[in-house]
Amino acid sequence: MTACTKLAASGLRLGGLLQVSEGVRGGNCAASVHVIDLRTGQSFDIWQNRGACARGCRLDEGGLAQSEIAIRQAITDRVDLLVINRFGRAESLGRGLRGCFEAALLAGIPALTAVRAPYDLAWATFHGGLAANLACNIAEVLAWASRLKVRNARAYASTL
Repeated sequence: MTACTKLAASGLRLGGLLQVSEGVRGGNCAASVHVIDLRTGQSFDIWQNRGACARGCRLDEGGLAQSEIAIRQAITDRVDLLVINRFGRAESLGRGLRGCFEAALLAGIPALTAVRAPYDLAWATFHGGLAANLACNIAEVLAWASRLKVRNARAYASTL
């Protein structure tokens, strides 16, 4: 069972995107990469087919733009937790889904993402100390999310 499945089963209303890689081409690269909208199940292709000998980033920013609409709708719908598969190269350069991270922050919606070593400095600069660093471990993610759930319940209770 994935972390997202367990988080949804715990009663959190999730929104955002989760990446699914399919097939393998030469050099251990994914043949296809899609993101799945956690609220609707809709799939968006975010990988360019640049040919067998292509090198470098294959991210299709057009597909990413479609994904952004789904994320912004989740923010508008005030989900409990926004999942954005990763803060990567495009986001570290101020593009990609970076605006979605900013919108979630401004809306007060917690976001869960993954960041790998080449982009961790850009991530730290972006969040300015507001993020919690979690191990890539389902138990730790669930514990963190349960603290959010308690805090959100208190916030909602105090507004009644």
